[in-house]
Amino acid sequence: MSPFVSSVTDLLSADLASVSAEIHNLRAALLTSDVQVTWEEAEGLTPGEIVTRYVAARGDHGTQYWLRGLAAEYDAGQPFGPRLVDELDQLDGRVEMAAA
Repeated sequence: MSPFVSSVTDLLSADLASVSAEIHNLRAALLTSDVQVTWEEAEGLTPGEIVTRYVAARGDHGTQYWLRGLAAEYDAGQPFGPRLVDELDQLDGRVEMAAA
């Protein structure tokens, strides 16, 4: 193998390793950013906003699942009064109410 081919191969390998590391770092930064935004959004949502976002997320099962989790957390902190999860169930056409 000529020294030129070996140099080119080494150069390409180094470039690929560098690009791969950069892609990995960018991906990690984006995931961290997404988690932070999601957490900040969850912290400030009122029950009305949870219901509104749930209706707007019709068909987006991942978002609806996340909002149901927030509703369950809210209900756990509010032992008296109507349950937010029951309201979401009614929006989905589920008629049986959860036990108090």
